[in-house]
Amino acid sequence: MAEMEGLRVVEYTHELAADALEIRNAIFPPLTMEDWLSTDTMTGALAYLGDEVVGCIPMDQRDFLAAPDAPIKVIFENAVGTREDMRSKGIGSAMIQAAKGFLSDRIDAMMVYRGAERSPGYRFYTKSGHHDLIYVRSSTWDEPAGSPRGVSVGGTAEIAADAAAIHETFTATYGTMGGFPPRSINRQSAQLSHQIYKVLPQETLYFRYPAQGQLEAYCIAGVRAGDRAPDSVALIEMAGRGSTDAMDRVLGGVGAQAAQRGLTVTRYTSHDDPFRGLARGRGFVEGPRHFMIMAQIVRPQGLFEKVCAAPELVADLKIDVWTPTVDYTLHEGPQAKTWVTIEAKDAELTRLLCRRLDVRWAIEHDMISVRNGTPDIAARLGQALPFSPWVYHHIDYI
Repeated sequence: MAEMEGLRVVEYTHELAADALEIRNAIFPPLTMEDWLSTDTMTGALAYLGDEVVGCIPMDQRDFLAAPDAPIKVIFENAVGTREDMRSKGIGSAMIQAAKGFLSDRIDAMMVYRGAERSPGYRFYTKSGHHDLIYVRSSTWDEPAGSPRGVSVGGTAEIAADAAAIHETFTATYGTMGGFPPRSINRQSAQLSHQIYKVLPQETLYFRYPAQGQLEAYCIAGVRAGDRAPDSVALIEMAGRGSTDAMDRVLGGVGAQAAQRGLTVTRYTSHDDPFRGLARGRGFVEGPRHFMIMAQIVRPQGLFEKVCAAPELVADLKIDVWTPTVDYTLHEGPQAKTWVTIEAKDAELTRLLCRRLDVRWAIEHDMISVRNGTPDIAARLGQALPFSPWVYHHIDYI
């Protein structure tokens, strides 16, 4: 679609907050100016026709783990909208393309949480160059039950007080995984003050086992407030050391609390979720895949440098990339003497650069091909870009 005549797209600054909220609040549950400005990680794209704002894509700037050893810089697009009389005119696509340009010196990829794969919204993202990286499904415990013995139930104050132990327990559980922003002490408390919790207020619950002493397992949950709130306790982050016994105790406490309130329990799960089997055993029933994280690569060469786990294995290679839409040099090692070209569809290339593709397997099964490749080169590429399991935590949602 040709760009609309007179359309200009600019990067969001705080001076444009009123324009951003004019578009955002006309489409989504409104935020106050104070709540909007309380998030200091927000950037975005604003579209104007003349002096009139016609579109806005807020973008939250985040560090993100493509793998435990590979933190990258990303933005998460959210609350995407155009003025009602200006929809289906290419304004959204123009904002995406402009943002790629003005963010290209700061981020490695653009990401979005997206669902409804058959919807116009999903098709908008695929057409604008985004590709799926992880699939997440909702699961529900319709008849929760359990024992609260040994499990304490607190709130945000107790989360803050336990911050160091929570961080240690989270790292012990997910230290070999990616797919989420890196954790630091107080990360959970900071995220619970983000804009999404102003738009969708909740009573925050903190389940801890044991009730006193060294933390073994915990679950952070929310009970949404308001007339349209679901009748459920939503589990938004959980972690436990060692075996699943301690987490099973925590889920027993969750079940007892939910039964007391007359609520169901919901959680999101993905393929590598370490507590998926435990939850099924407790009675959680999984639905169809519900949403995914999608990504569009912004600076592939810089991203390759960050996600490459073994640079010495590709030091003698010049690696070019070919897809149906782009071709470029991805990497040129300091002792480059062999030239290869990775030939792939854009979706597979996005997965490869986000550590979500088993490269050697993909070569062997003809999902990608390597011009001038050999079994040795395939093996080295696989070791340099090993597949990383990802797990999703709903506390990170925006």
